[in-house]
Amino acid sequence: MGLFSGLEGSLEKYIEGFFKDKVSGRVQPADIAKKLAREMRDHKRVSISSIYVPNEYTIFLHHTDWESISAFSGALSGELQDYISQKATEKKYSLAGRPLIKFIADGNIAAGNIMVESNFSEAPPEEEKSDAACVPLEHTQYFTLVKDKPLPDAPPLVYAQIRVESGPERDKIFNLNKESMVIGRRESCDIVLSDDSISRRHARLDRRLGVYTIHDLGSTNGIKVNGDRITARVLKSGDVLTLGATVCTFKVE
Repeated sequence: MGLFSGLEGSLEKYIEGFFKDKVSGRVQPADIAKKLAREMRDHKRVSISSIYVPNEYTIFLHHTDWESISAFSGALSGELQDYISQKATEKKYSLAGRPLIKFIADGNIAAGNIMVESNFSEAPPEEEKSDAACVPLEHTQYFTLVKDKPLPDAPPLVYAQIRVESGPERDKIFNLNKESMVIGRRESCDIVLSDDSISRRHARLDRRLGVYTIHDLGSTNGIKVNGDRITARVLKSGDVLTLGATVCTFKVE
């Protein structure tokens, strides 16, 4: 029996008839498991001897979909946590900690859709450097600290930025200094835009190996890149982003 089949079978007493009815738009546990597996794969971090994957997963569902599973959400969370552990073992991944699953009902998510966000509860450990990687003694440089002369602050590391060209935050610049940043009206977002046409969680900007990608998080008014409506797009410096009625320019430093 496959892993998904086992997942469904263990929940039959909670969701009798749920899979048989096949109601259009109804979210099924197996669909959530597949989304989790994809999120794990897409956000793995490769070190010298290990592949680390997130251990915390937040699942966003439409209110009606959440109501259909809320009665057995505790059991489902436990099954999905076991699934994450088994999937990591199968792929020889290392989890950053104990798997944690959290559900959030969000009206900005279309009915029948599933959005998953992942996080490392703690940063993957750094690999110890081998002796061969150490700098030879004769190449060691020595520095003398001049007393009473403060060292200058290191400038913040800025990979890229977006500048708001029109909208309530016009002329404001946001530095994209995280691997993943959420844009929206909600105060908890990394980039908060007060434009009423922007959803509470409108878009997500991901940086992977120096490449930036923007994703629509099921927003009401969508995203355009250089005038084209998109759900996801790799960005290049100079691209014009339209989120609702707000227009921004993406620029790589």
